[in-house]
Amino acid sequence: MTEYKVNFNDYSFIDEEGTFIATLTHKMYGKKDNIVAYLDLEDGQKIVTVAYKSADYLGLKEIDIGSTVEAVFETSQSGIVRLVEINAI
Repeated sequence: MTEYKVNFNDYSFIDEEGTFIATLTHKMYGKKDNIVAYLDLEDGQKIVTVAYKSADYLGLKEIDIGSTVEAVFETSQSGIVRLVEINAI
């Protein structure tokens, strides 16, 4: 069994647009050709987000766990706040 140092229950999806500075705490491949990323924001909020293969995972594949990142979230046409850009800083 895989043991993680992250309590996934502490994380939730973000519900506001904006640009945030965070630490990439954990990432893993999801079931739908995506990467699920767990971010700890500077304000202490813990969020989970998703990047899809069709968008080349937004470069998330190349960002190391533990890196400080700038993450940009925007509301999609369907009304869901989604990750649109992420970069190590």
